[in-house]
Amino acid sequence: MSKVNDIKTMKRLQKQITPSQALAEEVSGGGNILQEKLIRKRVSFDLRTDLHKELKLQSLLQEKNIYILIEEAIEEYLNKGVK
Repeated sequence: MSKVNDIKTMKRLQKQITPSQALAEEVSGGGNILQEKLIRKRVSFDLRTDLHKELKLQSLLQEKNIYILIEEAIEEYLNKGVK
């Protein structure tokens, strides 16, 4: 079976939830993130299609929501003090 088919199968087996349900879920682990319910702001932005495709792939492989991967990447960027 190809890697693409494996990923598609994994995706089909994942629990289906709405975006609002995902945002309401409690975040576990995550280092310095408080266990309190996080307040999030919905944002919209354009992203290159190749980056979006890779982000979806990593989301499946790591079994994390895309927004969690984006949050982690932004936190890492900001913690480096890059200007």
